Amino acid sequence: MLLFCSGISFAEDTDDVMPDTEITDIKETSSDIVGLLYNGTVDTKGSLSVLSYSGTSYTVPGNTPIGILQILQEAGTINKLSIGDELMEKKGILLLDGIGNLSFGDEAGWYVKVNGERLEDVVLSETMGLNRYLLNEGDVVLFILGDPKGMVSESKAYLTVTVGEIHEVLAEPVSTNQGNETVKPEQDTLNVTTNEDLPKLNEKTVEEIEKESSPDESDTKSSNTSSTGDQEILYSGSFSLPSGIVNITTTGGDYEIDGDTPLGLLKKLMDDDKISDISVSDKSMRKGGILFLEGINDYHFSGDKTWFVLVNNILLKDYLYPDTDGLNVYGLKTGDEVGFYFGEPAGPAEDAEAKLIITIE
Repeated sequence: MLLFCSGISFAEDTDDVMPDTEITDIKETSSDIVGLLYNGTVDTKGSLSVLSYSGTSYTVPGNTPIGILQILQEAGTINKLSIGDELMEKKGILLLDGIGNLSFGDEAGWYVKVNGERLEDVVLSETMGLNRYLLNEGDVVLFILGDPKGMVSESKAYLTVTVGEIHEVLAEPVSTNQGNETVKPEQDTLNVTTNEDLPKLNEKTVEEIEKESSPDESDTKSSNTSSTGDQEILYSGSFSLPSGIVNITTTGGDYEIDGDTPLGLLKKLMDDDKISDISVSDKSMRKGGILFLEGINDYHFSGDKTWFVLVNNILLKDYLYPDTDGLNVYGLKTGDEVGFYFGEPAGPAEDAEAKLIITIE
């Protein structure tokens, strides 16, 4: 059964569904690295209204990158958006300038990848504009604040969204600004952020925007480096149920967790030289109380691929049920089969690029 929370769908029954991460006003400096802001699945609406920071409201298809962000804002997952329309008249596109208080600067800007390929929204505006590019069910959309030629893991912040059910689409964006009078979205259907609440943006002229380079072939190639061969098995075998407390080193510090959890099991595997390395983030610890698995050996979160865990062929939805399914919380028991998979959680496990299969003795 699918449940909906202002455009976000989750495939389980629950009485209280909350977005997995709320992006609040984060005061960013040039050296801040915020990391993963959101990871989840979003069902799209047919069309919706988006308010640019010029005060003009536009109607856009819900299954576009801008539409996805607007759905997240309506759900309360994102508390504000900064959308620029300085190229709307000339190129018919909206620009993504800020999410929360994270906006473009001298060394970083927001850009979008779909299934690992960057959308050249300014250069190829007719087909790749962020309010024009029509997404399909199952597409993985990555919103990144950083250097487009750099690594996703080195970016300041990023969101990853898997596109769920597609409803009817609208072919062209429509401005609802009549003359000099702005027609704002109805308050009972859209929580509009006023211009005073929007983050202050660095000034950027249309000429500067249009000077963006044409598509970089090396960037496209670097985002599609996954192996086309057989699924790699990093480890397969039986392992005794870990006990006691283990120490996990994360990007933000060290944590003591129970050994009989998926992350505790990985730590024991690493201690026994079954795997060489694990990478863990604590970005969701403060709010959700969970640690996020970013990497095992050479396989690291890339936006279109992530690590997910099946216990007895049931997916652990740590982002949705952190109190029970968190990888540092879920209690394993003797006889459990635990599978760690690197790929798309919404897809079949056999399509994952790499895996570890452990039977608990």
